[in-house]
Amino acid sequence: MTFTHLHVASCFSSHYGTATPGELAAAAAAGGSQALALTDRDGLYGAVQHIEACTEHGLTPILGANLAVKDHGRVTVLAHGSSEGYAALCQAVSAAHEGTRATTGGPEPALSRVRLAQQCLPVSFDSPRLFVLLGTESDVGRLAAARRYRPARNALRQWHQALGAAVYVELVSHLAPPGEELSTAHAARMLSAAAACRVPTVLTNEVRLRAADEAATADVLDAVRVLSSLDSAPLQPNDQGWLKPEPEMRCIAAEICEASTVAADPADVLSATEELALTCQIDPIHHMTYGVPKIPEAHVIGIEGSADEELRFRCEKGLSHRLEEPQVRERLEHEFAIIRELGFSSYFLTVAEVVRLIHELGVRCAARGSGVSSLVVHALGISPIDPMKHGLIFERFLSRRRTTLPDIDIDVESARRHEIYQKVFDRFGRERVTLMSMQNAYRIRGAVRDAGMALGLPDEELDQLAEIMWRFPAREFRQALEDKPELKQLAQRIESERGSGRTQLDLLVDLTERLDRLPRHISTHPCGVILGDKDLLRLTPVQPSGVTGLPMSQFGKDDMDPAGFIKLDILGVRMQSAIAHCLDEIARTSGQRIDLNTISFQDQETFDLIQSTHTLGCFQIESPGQRELIGKLIPTSLEDLILDISLFRPGPMGAGMVRPFLERRHGFETTRYPHSDLIPILEETCGVIVYHEQVLRIFDTMTDCGLATADVLRRSLSKEHESIEVEAYFRSRTAERGYAQEVIDEVWRQLASFGSFGFCKAHAAAFAVPTYQSAWLKTHYPAAFMTGLFEHDPGMYPLRLLVAEARRLQIPLLPMDANRSRGHYRLEQLPYPIPSSTENKPDLTWGIRMALTTLKGISAAEVHRIEKEQPFHSLADLRDRAKPRFNTMKALARVGALDSFLPGGTERTRRNDLFAWIERTGQRKAQQRRSPPSAGQLALPLSDTETSNLPTVESGPTNTEILATELELTSVDTTDHVMSVHREQLAGVGVTFAKDLLHKRSGAAVCVAGIRVATQTPPMASGKRVVFISLDDGTGVVDLSFFDEGQANTGRALFAAKMLMAEGTIRRTGPRAVTVQATRAWDLQEDLS
Repeated sequence: MTFTHLHVASCFSSHYGTATPGELAAAAAAGGSQALALTDRDGLYGAVQHIEACTEHGLTPILGANLAVKDHGRVTVLAHGSSEGYAALCQAVSAAHEGTRATTGGPEPALSRVRLAQQCLPVSFDSPRLFVLLGTESDVGRLAAARRYRPARNALRQWHQALGAAVYVELVSHLAPPGEELSTAHAARMLSAAAACRVPTVLTNEVRLRAADEAATADVLDAVRVLSSLDSAPLQPNDQGWLKPEPEMRCIAAEICEASTVAADPADVLSATEELALTCQIDPIHHMTYGVPKIPEAHVIGIEGSADEELRFRCEKGLSHRLEEPQVRERLEHEFAIIRELGFSSYFLTVAEVVRLIHELGVRCAARGSGVSSLVVHALGISPIDPMKHGLIFERFLSRRRTTLPDIDIDVESARRHEIYQKVFDRFGRERVTLMSMQNAYRIRGAVRDAGMALGLPDEELDQLAEIMWRFPAREFRQALEDKPELKQLAQRIESERGSGRTQLDLLVDLTERLDRLPRHISTHPCGVILGDKDLLRLTPVQPSGVTGLPMSQFGKDDMDPAGFIKLDILGVRMQSAIAHCLDEIARTSGQRIDLNTISFQDQETFDLIQSTHTLGCFQIESPGQRELIGKLIPTSLEDLILDISLFRPGPMGAGMVRPFLERRHGFETTRYPHSDLIPILEETCGVIVYHEQVLRIFDTMTDCGLATADVLRRSLSKEHESIEVEAYFRSRTAERGYAQEVIDEVWRQLASFGSFGFCKAHAAAFAVPTYQSAWLKTHYPAAFMTGLFEHDPGMYPLRLLVAEARRLQIPLLPMDANRSRGHYRLEQLPYPIPSSTENKPDLTWGIRMALTTLKGISAAEVHRIEKEQPFHSLADLRDRAKPRFNTMKALARVGALDSFLPGGTERTRRNDLFAWIERTGQRKAQQRRSPPSAGQLALPLSDTETSNLPTVESGPTNTEILATELELTSVDTTDHVMSVHREQLAGVGVTFAKDLLHKRSGAAVCVAGIRVATQTPPMASGKRVVFISLDDGTGVVDLSFFDEGQANTGRALFAAKMLMAEGTIRRTGPRAVTVQATRAWDLQEDLS
C-alpha cells in the first residue's frame, strides 16, 4: 500500500518551507508515492511548478492551501478533483486575501468560516468542492494540545455543523516530547475528539522539509518570519517534519492509535487518507484547462463576426497601398495562415486594443521583443518597425512548431504605467484581467542579512558584511571566501575565530548558503498583465498588488506558458517618461510639439554625438562598455545601432563575437564566408553570426528544414543534451545536399560557438529607435533632454552624474527656489543669454530649475501647496499660505531655496543668518499664523520686514559647506561638483582628470580619482571576473577595469569605497574609446581626511 502526503509546504510558503516543488516531487517518487499534494501557506504560488514536477516524476498532483480562518486558527484546504473543486480553491484563497495590503503591516490573509463553508458546498455533484483538514494549528488542535478536551470537542462539532462532510481531522506526530504540540499524545487526543464527534481522520506529517537535514534552514526561516533571533523565535520542536516514506508513516499511525483512549485501527486511518487523496487527484488539462490558451471573448473587443476576418480587414487597412507589392502580400498571407491555424487572431486584436487605449491616454509606447518580427503587429499599429525592411523573421516570434504562447511586449512611460493598468482593467473587466506576480528569491546580500539577524549579529556589522558581497550566488559563499579579494579580511577573521572556538561567522556562511534562491517575498511583476476570459478568476487565485490595490495572480512569469495564460508585458520604461517630459517642456517653452516618428534617422549631428561617446543619458548606449563599443564601432546609421545593441549582450560578449566583427568592419581582417550560399545572410555582419535570425536562415538554407523548424533547432543549441541531436541532423542533411565536409565543419563550429549566444534582431531593432531618438534630443534640445532625465532618472547612473553632465554641456543649473521651483524639473528662461564657449553653438537662453521634490523630507502635500500658492512676497507669506512644516522651512533655508527673500546682493552671505532666525523663531511664528484671507482677497505684496531686519550672527557658508549641505539635503551637488573642492589637491599629487585622458597615449601610466557612480561585473569570454567601475571626477567619467591583479591589490575598497583613487594604464581601443586598466585602488576619503 502506498502513502500520499496531503499536507505539504514547499519553499513557496514564505519563510516556512525549505524545498522546491521539484525536490519534493522527486523525493515522493523515490519513496514510492503515486500522488502528492502541495498545500502552501496562504496560496497556490507553487501550484504550476508542482504540476510540472509531478508530471515529470509520474505522480498525480493534488492541490490545496493552508489558510487562516478568522478566530479558528489555520486549516489545510484541499480541492476536490474536479474543475469545480479547483475553482473553489482559487476563490477561497482569493477570499482570504481580500482586505490585505501588498505592503507589510497590513492584516494577515484570512477568511471567515462562513465564507469557507460557502466554497465547500457542492454544485453539480454530491461531494464537497473543498475538504478542510483540522490539524495542530486549528482551534481544535490548539485546544487538544492544551488538554481542554470538552472545548476541543465543542469546537470540532461546530466545524462539523458548518461544513458537514467536508471536515476531516488531521493526525500529526513529529514525535515531540509527551505533552507538547506535535507529540504522539497530541495526535491521540485529536483522534479521540474525532471519534467522539464522528468526524473522519487522515494522517499527515505536516511536511515543511524534504529531508531532516533541512531543519536548520527552517529554523532560520522561522526566526526571520517573526524578525527575531534564533534564541527567541518559536521554532519547530525537532527535525521530523519531513517527507517521510510509507513505512515510517505506517509506524506513526500505529503509535497514534495505540496511544489513543479510543479503539482505532491504523489501517482504517491510512485507508481514509488514501480515499481522500484519490478523491482530490487533479487532472490539470480537464480540471484547470492546463495548457489551453485563455483569451478575452471576441465580443469584449467589439468583434461580432469572425476574429480572423476582422484581423485581415484591419491589417489590410493598415498596410493599404503596400499590399500591391507581391512580397508584402505574400508575407501577410503567410502570417495570417499561421495565426488562424493556432487560433490567435483574438490575441492580436486584444493587444491592438490595449495599444489603442494607451494612445488614447496620450502615453508614449513602443513594441519590443520578438513580436516586432511580425508584419501583422506592424500593420495593426502596435509597432512602428517594418519587419521586412530589417529582414526580421516571423517564425522567431510564432510558428506551428513553437511551443510557447505569443508574447508581445509594450514599453510605456513608467510614470503612467499604473494609469494604463487601471484603463485595461476598466476596458476588459476585472473578471478578465489580473496583474502578474513574481517571487523575489534570496540573493547573497539578503541571505547574509537574514541569516545574520537569526544569529543575533548587530545591524551595523550586517551592513558592513552585505556591502562587500557582490553578485555571487549565496550557495557559493564559502568558495567566494577563497576566491574573491574583497572577502580576504572576512575569511581571515572567520579562520581566526574558528581557532579560538567562536563559530558564529562560520555558521553565518553555512546558513547563508542554505537560503540561496529560496523565495523571500512576493511582489508585483514589473510589467506582466494577464488577459483572459470570464473564467480567469476561477483559474488563478489573486491578491492585492502594490499597484493601487489592483489584483495580481499568485502565478509568475514561468507559470504562464504551461498553464496557458496569455500575458501582455506592459513595461514601464523611464526613458519613455524622460522623452515625454522633454517633449512637453519643448512644447511648453516654444509652442512646438515634436513628433519623433517623423524625424530623420540619418541626422549627421546626431551620429556625431553618438560617435563622440558623450552618450550619458542616451537609451541603451550610456554604460561604460557601450561607450567603449560605440567608440570602436563608430555607428553611422540605424542599422549600425541595431548591430551595436545586439553585440553588447552577455551572450555575444561572452562568446567573443565582438572583436572579429570589428576587425572585419574596419578592414583589419579579411571578411570571408564559409560558403557562397551564406553571403546574403552574413554580409550585413561581415561574416560573423550575430543575430538569431541569421542562425535560422543558415539552418534553413543548408538543410531545407523551413524557418519554423530552424527556430526549434536554434533554441536547442543552448541545451547540451539536445545540441548533440541538432549536430547530427545538421551534418546529415547538409551532406545529403552536397555541401563539402570542410564547409559543414566550419559552419557547425560557428553555430555551436555563436548560435546559442546570438541576439534577436527584432529586440535590437525595437531598442534602436528610442536609442536614436534620445540621442537626437540630446543633440538638438540638450537642456530639455536633460530636464527629462533629471525628472525620471532613466539610466544606470545617479542623478548627480546627470547633473554633472548638464554642467559639462554648459546648461545653467538654477538652484531650488521657493518662488520658482515646482514639483518637477523645468526649463526656465534666463534673464539674459549666456555666451556659449563652444564654437558654432548659440548662446544659452534656458536653464534647468531644480525641483522641490529633490529636497529630502518634503511631503507631496507641501510641494502641492507651494506650487499652488506661488509666488510669495515674504517669509511670512510663505508660512501663511503654503504652511510648510518647521523642519521643511529649515531645510529650504539651508539649501538656499529662501535666498530670494533676503535683501538683494546678500542672499548667499546671509543664508546662515536666515537659518538661525528660523531655528530660533520658526516654531513660534508657525503658531502665530495670520487669519486666512477672505474669499477673493489677495495677499498684498509688502516688503519682507522680517528678512530685511535679520540679526547678523553668523558668517556666510563656504563653498565646501554649501556643497555638503546640498549633498546632505538633496543628494545632488547643484552649485558645483563636489570634486571641485579637492581638484587643486588632487592635481598636486599628479591625478589625471577625465577630460584629459583622451590625449594620453595607450599604455601611459596614470592616477585617477573620483566618486563611484557605477559598478558592473558582466560575463566575460574567459569566464574570469572583471570589475568595471565608473568614477565621476567633475570633468567627465573615468572608466576603470579591474582584472585579477587590480582586484587583489584593492581588496575591500573594490566594492565598499564611495570615492576611489586608482593607479593604472591607459587602454585605447578606438578613436574615442579610452579606459584605465587599474593595477590598484584605495579609498579616496581616507586620503582626503
